[in-house]
Amino acid sequence: MYPNRVALSDEIKSQVVGVLQERLAEATDMHSQAKFAHWNVKGVNFYQLHLVFDHVAKVIGKQIDPIAERLTQLGGVANGTIRQAAIGSKIPEYPVETINGMDHVRALADALAHYCQGMREASEKIDDIGDEPTSDFFNELIVEPKNSCISWNRI
Repeated sequence: MYPNRVALSDEIKSQVVGVLQERLAEATDMHSQAKFAHWNVKGVNFYQLHLVFDHVAKVIGKQIDPIAERLTQLGGVANGTIRQAAIGSKIPEYPVETINGMDHVRALADALAHYCQGMREASEKIDDIGDEPTSDFFNELIVEPKNSCISWNRI
């Protein structure tokens, strides 16, 4: 942990950084899964699904940087390489044999459900640890109107 002037105890910062590391790993993994679907979808509705999957990847991609920056603001080191994400993510492996468009939709929707559940749990856990601003930060990622976990639940 890098020393800083954030008005939290080192113990709280360390615990919150641990939760943020998990979320960073899963955001990086989720982004790569959405890109995999985007690159590999075939069949009926290819083009429309190609665009949807790319949009999901862009939204997740926009969440990665703020998560990493919040983590470093608290004194942590953002473990954001693909290899680090693979080790740290609990999102199930994407079924790489998937080709059909609707199979990709189901696989990505399942992964997004796991990702969003992790965001909710992170918010609750961080609130229990005692860092309300970081808990609120996750709530914003969850409910942001255009790009939120709430809207993805309709997939």
